[in-house]
Amino acid sequence: MVKKILQDVIPPGRRSIRHIPLPENRKSNEQTNLDVADMHPKHRTKIRFTRWVIIVGSLLLLGAVLVAASMTFSSATVVIKPKQATAVVDVSIPLGITSASGVSGVVVTATSSASQVIAATKEQDVQRKASGQIVIYNNYSSESQRLIKNTRFQSPDGRIYRIDTSVVVPGQTIENGKKVAGNLTVTAYADSAGTEYNLSLASLKGDFTIPGFKGTPRYQSFYARLKTDITGGFSGRARVADEQTVISATNDLKTKLNEDLWKTLQSSLPSGFTLSKNLYQAEYQVSSTNDTSGQGITLSVTAVGRAVIFDTKLLSSAVAEQSLPSYENEDIRIQNLSDLDITPHTQDTNFWESDSLVLGVKGNAHFVWQFDEQKIITALVGIPKNQTDSIMRTHPAIAQAEVTIKPSWLTKYPSREKKIHITVKLD
Repeated sequence: MVKKILQDVIPPGRRSIRHIPLPENRKSNEQTNLDVADMHPKHRTKIRFTRWVIIVGSLLLLGAVLVAASMTFSSATVVIKPKQATAVVDVSIPLGITSASGVSGVVVTATSSASQVIAATKEQDVQRKASGQIVIYNNYSSESQRLIKNTRFQSPDGRIYRIDTSVVVPGQTIENGKKVAGNLTVTAYADSAGTEYNLSLASLKGDFTIPGFKGTPRYQSFYARLKTDITGGFSGRARVADEQTVISATNDLKTKLNEDLWKTLQSSLPSGFTLSKNLYQAEYQVSSTNDTSGQGITLSVTAVGRAVIFDTKLLSSAVAEQSLPSYENEDIRIQNLSDLDITPHTQDTNFWESDSLVLGVKGNAHFVWQFDEQKIITALVGIPKNQTDSIMRTHPAIAQAEVTIKPSWLTKYPSREKKIHITVKLD
């Protein structure tokens, strides 16, 4: 058998896949693609440039947004420690009430009433004087006028009422170019017990006069008018409450009214003034009437609270002048003024009636120098943070200042005042 060689099996003209030539059309396409790319090098460069412009622009825009946001939401907090000093003080300070001498003082008044029904447990003879509030007017001059205890006031029909304490009626004042009579509200008591002294606002015709001024120019210029009904007058047999029960209820009402008056005076205290317990006093008017049921009495208490308040700044300066050798009439406050013992040097329980007082001030005083916060804020607006010290040095009352600006990378204060906040730090 004749052997067949592998080469003889392969038909002539055939080649392996490694030697197959590419078709002409494929060559043409590859060549064409190569030629197109080679023909547009500038277009590719332009695309790259545009891409970089977009990237850089985006970064710049982002930076601008961040800067704008930082400025919009920026804030600065300045913690200021003012100049301070402590001293044990024991000084006397003149206080002018109606005069202009010394530290200025003002008399303030508050009134409150309360009542309680108490069961009547027995019957007995009762002698009770009527009482009510009247307003005394001084249309004589601008000078105040003292009226002594038991001064008489006469109604148009001749009934006599008295005050049970001495009072000072303020003088005339000028309002809108016209003279206005000074006035004072007091409690008047009937000269004698009995229902005939009960007097209502509706029934009174005319003003009360002061018989003690009769025959003098003051008689026509001092007068009084009824502010409330005068009630409670009685003489005869009546059902009454147990005496100890009445005393206890009266004390409870007085305590409550005293607390109410103090709170009222505190809440209405003018800015820049100080109220001291030792310069406060309350007076009470107690009355009782038979309850409509006939089985009890209505106990009524009216309280009038008076206090002399004083200018905090002036008193602080006056105490500092006597207590601090280095003090040079700067703006200063006693931070713990309420902790000091402030007492009027007088034996007169009605000290508020005086034209002037001398106050004793004792204790360990904490003095704090004052500065104008608004001026500092205005000066800091928009300036570099490193200029803070130069601003603070223009305010001798400032001992130290620490600044925090947010965001932390900002080096300038905000451009708006409301973004700058000051906190005062004391020892």
